[in-house]
Amino acid sequence: MTDITAGRSVVIGASSRPRPTRQKENGIMAPNPLSNVRSIAKPSSIEVGDVVLHVRQLGTSDSRAIEQHLLALAPLDRRARFFGKLTDEAISAYARRLDPFRVVLFGAFDPGERLVGLAEAHPSDAVRKVEVAISIDPAFRHRGLGQRLVTRALTAAFVRGAQSAEFNFAPDNRPVVSMVRTLGGRFGPKLGYASVDRSTDWHTRQAA
Repeated sequence: MTDITAGRSVVIGASSRPRPTRQKENGIMAPNPLSNVRSIAKPSSIEVGDVVLHVRQLGTSDSRAIEQHLLALAPLDRRARFFGKLTDEAISAYARRLDPFRVVLFGAFDPGERLVGLAEAHPSDAVRKVEVAISIDPAFRHRGLGQRLVTRALTAAFVRGAQSAEFNFAPDNRPVVSMVRTLGGRFGPKLGYASVDRSTDWHTRQAA
């Protein structure tokens, strides 16, 4: 998610490579916290400007909508989202292999049922940690939609056993810095990295 004031993309990236389903914890293979249980959040409607968007948790039937959304990303957006240049074929393959029983997916749909915002919480290489990715349609950027989707995705991930979430972004990205601060996150130890921990007051930071 790069700084929109610099005319760049509003996208937070995550690796496009497949994640392992089991990880080591204290030398013992432990199940990934998002591998086995899928909680379904209730759909909701939110106003973004003068448009009412429908927000819901995504499932296997939404694979095509996710694919179309990601394929519509501009070149700079693709680079920010996937940490590199991906072809249409690679993006289509990525979208098709997303497993909603492992990855928490939340989307916002416009009145025409087009996916205009997508938040993803992927199991990371560390036990009980998820990696967050988000992509927003240019027409709906800088309006708080990303924060609302991320909040829903993190809430679901924490319910499913994750203890923290990590964000990787351009260091000069003021929108994501503001979002992470609002979510109670911490920055560092390296530039362009932040984390949000599960806490007892998480519900007070949920999106409206």
